[in-house]
Amino acid sequence: MNKALIMVLMVVILGGSGLVFAQDNDSTSTLDKSGTIRMPSELYPVRVDVTRVYSHSDGYRVLYRKGQTGFADVYIPVEWFVPGGKAQLILGRGSQFPYLVVYYTSDGDFSHLKLYAMATMTDSSWATLDGDAGDRFNVETIKLDF
Repeated sequence: MNKALIMVLMVVILGGSGLVFAQDNDSTSTLDKSGTIRMPSELYPVRVDVTRVYSHSDGYRVLYRKGQTGFADVYIPVEWFVPGGKAQLILGRGSQFPYLVVYYTSDGDFSHLKLYAMATMTDSSWATLDGDAGDRFNVETIKLDF
């Protein structure tokens, strides 16, 4: 008798669970129907692997990989590293660090960047840029070389 009662309860519970997890197909659903997922993005990120970050009083010189065997650099002014500015420095630990993500608008204009670097300044990916950098840090935009 107990086994039969348990079996009936199991059938009722399992049969009713389909109703609980069923999707609602009517037009009164509160899900987003605006199609925002299918719309083109306003920003396009470009990620490059960084080999070395040179710190300077005027900003950062970032040396990154260009293709498979080449290198290129970009100069980022220190004035960009303010809340709401054009650049953000994110320090962390792990084998993925350091790298650089530059965001461009849909028409190809520079928007902002995020520099992900090792948290310890004694890491081999950090170095200092000595001397006068001239006007290398006097930039308004970032254009990566590939």
